[in-house]
Amino acid sequence: MKKLLGLFLTFLGLLILLKSIRPEVYNYLLPYAPYIKRSFWGVVLIVAGLYILIKNKTARTTLALVFILYLALFLVAPGSYYSWRFSFKDAGEIKTLGKFNSSEIVIENIAAEITVEHGTNEIEVLSNLPVKIEEGETLRISCAECGEYENGKLLVKVGDSKITSLALRNTVGDVKVDLGEISSLTLDNVVGDVTISGAFSSLVARNFIGDMEIELGRCPENNEYCSQIEVYRGSGEINISLPAGTKVVPMIEGSLTSLTINEGFETGEKTLKLIVKNFIGKIVVE
Repeated sequence: MKKLLGLFLTFLGLLILLKSIRPEVYNYLLPYAPYIKRSFWGVVLIVAGLYILIKNKTARTTLALVFILYLALFLVAPGSYYSWRFSFKDAGEIKTLGKFNSSEIVIENIAAEITVEHGTNEIEVLSNLPVKIEEGETLRISCAECGEYENGKLLVKVGDSKITSLALRNTVGDVKVDLGEISSLTLDNVVGDVTISGAFSSLVARNFIGDMEIELGRCPENNEYCSQIEVYRGSGEINISLPAGTKVVPMIEGSLTSLTINEGFETGEKTLKLIVKNFIGKIVVE
């Protein structure tokens, strides 16, 4: 036991040292940080109770290893979401933060309810959070302290044909995207329910937890295929609505997925490629 404890302390020290030198390495944990941090006392009490009730040594050892793994995650997970307080700052009213001209938008490292919708000819950003905005060819919107607020909202209004791509990375909160036509839409490390409507050539979702509603209003113009939807690693329920005359070609690999495709999408003039890998949940195409 002493050797195991010594190895654990050494390993934990290396993780903490890596976090202090290269904190960006742990960005992939950002969407899960609120759940890891805020469930601490619940996990501690459950593990302690089970440890007392269970008499089998192997089961106890397994339980101890699980707790050690959780403790390691607790200590190295990004801490911006965690507070010893049980109350949070009220985010207040939404205000206009500026208008911008960019061809791409990246929203990352933010805990808030996010809406991207039609707006003026420019890109208008509104929020009740202390977000950071970096303007250029790519408009980057982020927030390091958003986890300290409740009722946080981010609203981005986009003019028609203003942007070619939209990416959301490391976000926690419900997401609504309603745009006319866009080339690519990417969701990476997103926790929350997602609603997407409009026309897009490509939709890629990686490492997400939540339900997703996708409404492809029409096939993008000048495309051989209607669209392509790719889902890699995640869990939840995905409902996909497609325009008439679309044929769905699914490719499912390494997933525990229930796939239901309406008979009307077995044939069509244009094709939608549906690629799913390592996904747990239910997918319905109708």
